Amino acid sequence: MAKAFQFDYPTPELVKEYVDKFDNDNNRSDYFKDSAIIKLFEKFPNNTELDEVLAKVTLLNAFYSTQILDMDLLNVSRDIVALNIDSSIRGDNIDIDVVNRIAYDDRRLYQRKLYSFASKYCSFHNPERFPIADSYSKGMLYYMNNCEDTRFHFFTQGFTQNDLNNYYNYCKVYSAFIEHYKLVNLSFKEIDKYLWKYAKYEMGSKIQITDTTVILGKLIQ
Repeated sequence: MAKAFQFDYPTPELVKEYVDKFDNDNNRSDYFKDSAIIKLFEKFPNNTELDEVLAKVTLLNAFYSTQILDMDLLNVSRDIVALNIDSSIRGDNIDIDVVNRIAYDDRRLYQRKLYSFASKYCSFHNPERFPIADSYSKGMLYYMNNCEDTRFHFFTQGFTQNDLNNYYNYCKVYSAFIEHYKLVNLSFKEIDKYLWKYAKYEMGSKIQITDTTVILGKLIQ
């Protein structure tokens, strides 16, 4: 039962422990996959040339299992180019709603929602401003805020799992988590690795973490 799961209290030391696990477990496969993606995104920082965007979309989808079908990779890349996102992901006018725009673009012909992919795509362009949202990080934040031990409750007004499928809401909850547990001196990248690694390997075998139906829900006030 989710509420009965006994969490380890998040501290900077615990986060760094799981960052180290992420970077060094499984013959360092996760670390080197991350490094390969980072280098490709650094080589092609802009999103105006279709072949460059396609390379980034394809590698990210392969290494992070974002479930874009092979037949849709080119269409996803075309849509990203058409959205003209560069000014939204870096510079003086960053707009975190760009994740929702990529994830829920109504113009596309394919039906799969791209929420997790969109957060990762923006994060690899600007990890200091775009935390990663996926089923593990959402599950971790939701279950921690709803567990029996009230010491772990960090977002007093509460939220549903589907609330986190709006990136504005996700960032608000994510920031509250960081502030509550005094993790402000850690990078988003470190916290992303901790949430993913802890949720997958500590929680995953004990409680079921599933993605809810991905829809663009209401804003948390």
